[in-house]
Amino acid sequence: MEQQAQKALPELRLELFQAEQRILDAQVHADYYRARLAFCESVLKNGIEQVSDRRKEPGTAVATLRGGPKLTAAQSA
Repeated sequence: MEQQAQKALPELRLELFQAEQRILDAQVHADYYRARLAFCESVLKNGIEQVSDRRKEPGTAVATLRGGPKLTAAQSA
């Protein structure tokens, strides 16, 4: 049984890494569509001139960092 477990570890680590990578990719896609939605809502509410002018001003775009899952498979190797 120990030999089977030993043989399974590399494949399981790879599968875990790939699953976590898909989560990170999905978060990037969600952030992209969230930003597009906010932009369109702002255009509808304020008009394109105000939104365009606001986006040109330096310092108005605030990047938000959020914690995501850690890539544990890479750490385990």
